[in-house]
Amino acid sequence: TVGYSCDQLYNVVSKVERYQEFIPYCKKSVVTLRKDASLSANLVIRFQPFFNISYTSHVTCIEPYLVTAVCKDMKLFEHLHTVWKFTPDTENPNHTQVDFAVSFKFQNSYHSYIAAIFIDDIVKKNMNAFLTRTEQLYGKEKKVKMKSQIIKQKKQSKTN
Repeated sequence: TVGYSCDQLYNVVSKVERYQEFIPYCKKSVVTLRKDASLSANLVIRFQPFFNISYTSHVTCIEPYLVTAVCKDMKLFEHLHTVWKFTPDTENPNHTQVDFAVSFKFQNSYHSYIAAIFIDDIVKKNMNAFLTRTEQLYGKEKKVKMKSQIIKQKKQSKTN
């Protein structure tokens, strides 16, 4: 849970044409088609010294709750699917539960091998980039009181 509204987070994630300004490794992000709740964008991702990849991402948006991206360039990926889901906190609508998932497999085994080594670091850097961008646009995150759920189990008494 983060201290931003679904609208604020959605406005950052859905603006694909701005990715090159703040996402590490994203060297180019150009929207080539925008229609209703979907868009297509050409992206260039560079991981020096390993590889430089370009592909087209097809993005679908459901404002302000969901942004999904699918790469249909089967020369580069067997599959690439990204999902951002924003759920308002039930107690404070200005706080949001963020679920982010990415699933991919490169056609090239070398790319897959390199990506597997760095994927955790890449995901963390990307998530931080989105949160930093949100802070730049909307100010410091509102403090979120983290709730932990404790489940107590009753001891069963034995009756003889």
